[in-house]
Amino acid sequence: MNEANPMGVSSDSTASFEQERTVTITLSECVTIQAGYPFRGAIRDIPSGSVRAVQAKDISPLGELQTNDLILTDLTGKRDADWLQQGDILFSAKGSKHLACYVNEALDRTTCAPSLFLLRVKHEWKEKVNPQFLTWQLNQLPTQTYFKRSAEGSFQISIRKPVLAATPIALPTLCKQNIIAKLYEASIKENALLHKLINNRQQQLNAIATDLLNNSNQ
Repeated sequence: MNEANPMGVSSDSTASFEQERTVTITLSECVTIQAGYPFRGAIRDIPSGSVRAVQAKDISPLGELQTNDLILTDLTGKRDADWLQQGDILFSAKGSKHLACYVNEALDRTTCAPSLFLLRVKHEWKEKVNPQFLTWQLNQLPTQTYFKRSAEGSFQISIRKPVLAATPIALPTLCKQNIIAKLYEASIKENALLHKLINNRQQQLNAIATDLLNNSNQ
């Protein structure tokens, strides 16, 4: 590979990032992909633990990372953990839905379960790729269809690392990526608010129904 061109792309391709053209790459070209920390067995809840661990259940159906109830535990393996950084992407490799979520804040001594892949934009791509945009694209229908075609297993469906690495990614200009990323962030907040309103209304209706039933028995 040309040392002066560490991404292995032609000068024409590099120039296209600055124009309106969209280029297609594979996911592994622009990010590193690392499996979560290899905990031995189930992750134990240790209130006095020294680390926190993100599990698949901490990713909402909307693809939002929920950090309020992260499990406290201790590392059980020999190697050091890959601590999550702001700007990382977590990908749920197992289950019926393969969601990506964006780490939008700094998290102290926090790692992730082995059922998740940790994606981190490579240094040489940081000025050309918005990780929140990548998160959005991984959760969209074309990519989700690709995952469904490539998934393995009947009971515990999973996406292997080579499949994730080969995921096709369409990269528009960074300016356009930033616009889409902001729209995506706003849509998550709007959907979360809508779900909260729906749940609150349902709780109110449940309370009314319970009150009516109790009063009818008096």
